[in-house]
Amino acid sequence: MKKNILVVDDEQDIRELISDLLETKGYRILTACDGEDALSKMANESFDLFIIDMSMPRMDGMTLLKEIKKIQPLAVVIVLTGFSSIEGAVNAIQAGAFQYISKPVKAKELFEIVEKALDYSEELYGPLQKTIDTGSLSIDPLEPIILHGFTAEEKAEFYALGKVVTFQIGETIQLSENKNGSIMIIDSGEVSAWMSNSNFDYLKKFDSWGEESIILAGTIPVSLRAESPVTIRFFERKRILDFFSFKGEKLLKRFIINISSSLSLKWRKSIQRIVMLKLVTNND
Repeated sequence: MKKNILVVDDEQDIRELISDLLETKGYRILTACDGEDALSKMANESFDLFIIDMSMPRMDGMTLLKEIKKIQPLAVVIVLTGFSSIEGAVNAIQAGAFQYISKPVKAKELFEIVEKALDYSEELYGPLQKTIDTGSLSIDPLEPIILHGFTAEEKAEFYALGKVVTFQIGETIQLSENKNGSIMIIDSGEVSAWMSNSNFDYLKKFDSWGEESIILAGTIPVSLRAESPVTIRFFERKRILDFFSFKGEKLLKRFIINISSSLSLKWRKSIQRIVMLKLVTNND
């Protein structure tokens, strides 16, 4: 099977040079003109290797590296740098990049580093890909999973139950002040989830948290933190149960099914991330 490589550089001649060279070796190459373009392509494609420029408009290479690692913790990344930016490349390696290549790009060096990087990627992903199905874990929802199948009117009525709260970058998010638990839905922004000082998930618009409180009257001890300005809608457990006692058993059954689907997807994704992070820690 051909290896997929994403080449990210704002200079077209550099992108084309690297693409042309690597295609002679049988690799499948996609290119992106900057970090935002790269993240857009990641939403629709999976890659065995990333080659990214350190200096780009809109999103620099270090920021892109961090974003790639959020989505794909074991991503193998090679950074491209000019001679004057070697220090930045070293910082990128400390942040998780595999290696750097200095510009102007030399074919022999490129081939050697790419081959080593792909061997390393195979070592990391080979056993993991056989045991974990990741195919559906990166799908962006167009609505909260827990409200799937609700009519527009039912969604509006459910949303009206929520209390809207905003948080600033770095603030800790308390799911509920009472012991009965609650569910939250992200209206905007990004939230990181932590357990035992390990970041194992990121939540964004339409993602939810705390679904298990409906069943267990409590939540799993996880720390949530705002990674950007965040707006969250909180739904107290009692108000939710009162809502469904009024709406009827049919809608409640749909809601429980949705909760089960959301929890299954979330914990599959979280377990995958925890396993990956554990592998990275062990390899270090």
